Amino acid sequence: VANVSHELRTPTTVFKGYLETMIDQKHLCPPSWLPALEQMSAHADRMQSLIEELLLLSRLEREDRVPDPQPILVSELLSEILKQARVLSGARDHLFSLEADPTLRIMGNRNEIYSAISNLVFNAVHYTPTRGVIQLRWYRDDTGAHLEVQDNGIGIDDEHVERITERFYRVDPSRSRSDGGTGLGLAIVKHVLMRHDATLN
Repeated sequence: VANVSHELRTPTTVFKGYLETMIDQKHLCPPSWLPALEQMSAHADRMQSLIEELLLLSRLEREDRVPDPQPILVSELLSEILKQARVLSGARDHLFSLEADPTLRIMGNRNEIYSAISNLVFNAVHYTPTRGVIQLRWYRDDTGAHLEVQDNGIGIDDEHVERITERFYRVDPSRSRSDGGTGLGLAIVKHVLMRHDATLN
């Protein structure tokens, strides 16, 4: 999978580059071409995202531990991710709240932790209806450090909970594809957490 993904990366980048150039010069194209170009561009973006996530997942599965863990200020990460989540929310105008211990750090790989947290938060955005509530909480207690992502979205039936971290497993295939998801996000979350001696509940 990693080898194939790596080989697909270059041609996909070339496709994307030419499509972006053509869309930027749309005044030179027949008007009837524009919808097709935009659709191809959207699918090229999705393909590139899938390739990058497969490569990341393959690397995470090969390595059991983070090679050079560094201290990460998670409250800072959460602020960055929340800004992106607001942009992703757009006209759906979700109500966000963030409660984070500003001193609580963990040891790990910043990019991996960012990827795991952003996957959880962006899932909440995708599956929470307009004006829904999304709450983020980062705190410590006697058992350790905890990140909670809570929303009042559509939820997940009990029958799916055990399988949602499997590659490409979709609770609602039609909805996931229309939202542009790859079906790899929660698999990445699981493997990042395993490498950081953490658990997903």
